[in-house]
Amino acid sequence: MRRILIASLVGLAAAVGIVMFFARPHQAPPRMPLPLDIWFTADTSGRIEPCGCFSGQFGGLTRVSTVLSQNPSSGLRLEIGNALAGTEDFQILQFEQLLQAEGHMGYHALNLGSREASLPADTLRRLAKDSPVTLLSANVLDAATLTPVVTPWKVVDLGGLKIGLIGIVQGTNWQPDASVIIAEPAETLRQAIPEVKGKADVLVCLAFTDETGLEKLAKEFYEIPILLGGDVQQPSPSLLRINQSWILATTNQSRALGELHTKWDPVTRTLEPATAEISLMHDRIPEDPLIEKFSQAYRKTIGKADLAVDHPGTAADAIPGVNPNATFVGSQSCMACHPKSFATWEKSRHAHAFESLVRKESDTDPSCIKCHVTGFGEPGGYLRNMGKEKLVNVSCESCHGPASNHLEARTTAKPGETIFQKMRPVGPGQCIQCHHGEFSRPFKFEEFWELIKHGKEGA
Repeated sequence: MRRILIASLVGLAAAVGIVMFFARPHQAPPRMPLPLDIWFTADTSGRIEPCGCFSGQFGGLTRVSTVLSQNPSSGLRLEIGNALAGTEDFQILQFEQLLQAEGHMGYHALNLGSREASLPADTLRRLAKDSPVTLLSANVLDAATLTPVVTPWKVVDLGGLKIGLIGIVQGTNWQPDASVIIAEPAETLRQAIPEVKGKADVLVCLAFTDETGLEKLAKEFYEIPILLGGDVQQPSPSLLRINQSWILATTNQSRALGELHTKWDPVTRTLEPATAEISLMHDRIPEDPLIEKFSQAYRKTIGKADLAVDHPGTAADAIPGVNPNATFVGSQSCMACHPKSFATWEKSRHAHAFESLVRKESDTDPSCIKCHVTGFGEPGGYLRNMGKEKLVNVSCESCHGPASNHLEARTTAKPGETIFQKMRPVGPGQCIQCHHGEFSRPFKFEEFWELIKHGKEGA
């Protein structure tokens, strides 16, 4: 009897416990803030890797990739705009490889900058279709349909935190292609924000606009807590807080990597105060050999491609249908009358400029060739199909201009005859077309001239 009573009491206690457990108000387990880490580049300008003309060059996706691979976080990776170097056909081929490289690096989106938006709508759609990275822009519209040419916005899920990405470009100081219209950014955001906000926890705007444009957007749109800019004079010196927005911007051909770190509180549905940093991609950072392969693939592609530059028309200042006044004849033609100057040139790096391209396998890259051959892009100048046979290296005519008329006047003149035909004098203006920025640090005409100093010689 006693055992039965004890068992009954135990059963009663268990039943009461169960009832009390289910009678208590349900309490959700506390949720920890979710991290939001963002890395971004802007104005990459086709710089998959530094060209290598000089040692000590900064930047390149090759170095950005190394830095990103050293960080364990799986945050957002973004391009804010002007990853494209230009609108020439070879630059578009380079852009295709850049997209593949950024896809390999885990980029989530590439916002259209002014250069990308200068391409025809059909070209943008083709690039977007083949790209492993989402091409993003809410206000680059097809002129015929007034619909976005590429993806206007997207939502990225980072471990349960939904990030809404909206891309815009400011349409000032440049001309888009006729097939494209740039809608007003603020009006575009007024329409897009309500739609994206219902699907995302946090909005991030990729805004290819200047500092003034970023400030205006922050003051008007409190719904955007993070504004990332790219069309700026220099990277942000520090993280800026305006209204409800954190603002950070970078630029300079992937020489600077922007990063922003914060956390999302799912209870208050707010972001914690953010921290940020702009890191220089200096020459001591190792280059990722896997990303270098995309640059190599580009060089192989253009080596086989038939480009517009292979079929030059008349010079911009020439009369259509009229042959150029003078043609290029090569430095060997100068040697007979200018032996001392020729000997000085022959010992200079100018006389071996093309060899450096061959070593780098860049001897068919139009973006490199111009400063390593004679007359590239000019009537009668170097063509890629000439290879190493003709007009290679930085010759006399690279600085003094085509010499056919000068040569004819000198060789056919009668004794005592006055010759009025002269070559172009050389000054800093000719030099800085190639010797500028990182391609010649620092360039001082007086010092460089001493290396190649030459002048008039006896008849």
